[in-house]
Amino acid sequence: MATENNTIQEMYLPQGLVPHIPGEVFALPYRTGQVNQKARIVLEWHLFNFLMEGEKSVSYATGTQRLGAEGFFFLPAGNCLMSEKVASNGNYSCMLLFVSQHALHRFFQSYPFDDAASDLTDPSPVAFLKDAYIANFITSLQLMQSAGNAALYELKLHELLLYLISKNKRLITYFKGLCNEYDEETQLRKIVNTHLETAITVEELAFLCNMSVSTFKRKFARIFGDSPKQWFLKMRMQKAASMLKNKSLKASEVYYDLGYENLSSFVQSFKQVHGITPKQYQLAN
Repeated sequence: MATENNTIQEMYLPQGLVPHIPGEVFALPYRTGQVNQKARIVLEWHLFNFLMEGEKSVSYATGTQRLGAEGFFFLPAGNCLMSEKVASNGNYSCMLLFVSQHALHRFFQSYPFDDAASDLTDPSPVAFLKDAYIANFITSLQLMQSAGNAALYELKLHELLLYLISKNKRLITYFKGLCNEYDEETQLRKIVNTHLETAITVEELAFLCNMSVSTFKRKFARIFGDSPKQWFLKMRMQKAASMLKNKSLKASEVYYDLGYENLSSFVQSFKQVHGITPKQYQLAN
């Protein structure tokens, strides 16, 4: 478990970028020359993020995905950790298409897809690769900037969703399922297990669960019977012991995969749980 950091600021989108929301579907170009590392983003709307320059990394409760300018993301509403990396020219740019929950509902009212189930319980980002159609779609969004017509933007959303669904029918279930609520305890367990081997803080886990730190700790202790710090320590050291039973592996080769940033802290944690160093453990087994 990484050291907690209380200095990271949360950003609410789209309000943090647009003080006056122009409609329930709208596009916004975004450009920066600054590196954004692990910002905490509260997405109050769904978001299509069409990358044009640079790279993006997003972490949801379900894991982390990275993508360059060859693709684009659909990011469902919720809490996420977001990092941006500038391109070789020093720029990061993208086209953002924000979609309200009501707009997504209206799409399925227009195109019911009655044969599709809607039992999604893992809201997670989806990465797509661009093709010629998507390249032209982005261009059309850029050309629409001066028009600012809410009705046109909603038609563009329908166009995009119909195109993506035509390429992958399973997206019907995904997009319909975003409207469902999911069990909090089940989701907390999935979040914790997904990030077991990453250098993530208790504060960041609480954020991904959409809880205060105190609420997260209380619910964590009720579900797992231990504090987050102690539980993560024990689980990681159990896996470390299992990995070290493979005589061909050394402590210097496994610590990073277990979420540790240096070997000395890993050895200290291993000794705290098992009473001996990793090397002594290997010799004894």
